[in-house]
Amino acid sequence: MLYRWALGLLVGLLCLPMAERSQARDITPTIYDDGLACPGNCDAHVVLNRRDNGTRYASLPSSPRSSPRACVPGQACRICFSEGDDTCMEATYRGNGPPVGRFDFTPTFFAQHCGRAGSPAALSRYCAQLDARGYGGRINCFAERDHPRCRGVMAAAEARRQEDLPKRAACVAEGQVSYNGRQSRPEDRRAEGCNYSKLSLGRNSRGVTWRLLLPGSCREGTYVGEFGTDCCSADARFAAHVHPECSIYFPRQ
Repeated sequence: MLYRWALGLLVGLLCLPMAERSQARDITPTIYDDGLACPGNCDAHVVLNRRDNGTRYASLPSSPRSSPRACVPGQACRICFSEGDDTCMEATYRGNGPPVGRFDFTPTFFAQHCGRAGSPAALSRYCAQLDARGYGGRINCFAERDHPRCRGVMAAAEARRQEDLPKRAACVAEGQVSYNGRQSRPEDRRAEGCNYSKLSLGRNSRGVTWRLLLPGSCREGTYVGEFGTDCCSADARFAAHVHPECSIYFPRQ
């Protein structure tokens, strides 16, 4: 009897579509803000890897999870953090983004959904984890620019942004290829819509390469972080997620 049960289970699994068998996993929530490069003016949205789009974990709400269709940029997308339907919610989809297995949200998305009743448990847990990291109890230099521990930091950040703004504007106006052709120094060449340095910063332990986000690419009132991965803002929850990227703007009391 046990043999027949096990055989039946194996046959049932083999009959599942390959995508469903290979993708049974949990999706990790993450946060990003790359300033002017962020689509939709960094409104409340999600970006995800194109390989996750059109799966049980990210699909058009009008399609069943058993036969998912890919989400369309600018439209609602059903995202599911795990296998259960109770892990699903809808979010505006803005395009391709992080590595497979991650949902990358904006700070605005977290501000809207953290603490909201009915949010998937995975999202609520992550909101609680971010709040527990203590950034809410630090000095927020965006809110206290004249604080003795903030004045110099914020002035230097604004100076870097102002210095880079005309370079970005020239690149956008001229076109990235033409602009880069005039730059004799590799570090002055720009990439990804003139928002990033063309130089690669290397490869991390997961084999992911990244580029330096440039100061002029951050929106007014926000500044690029210490390691050039995101634009830091007054959002303490975002700073907690990207720690220690934004810690320079959130010194301890």
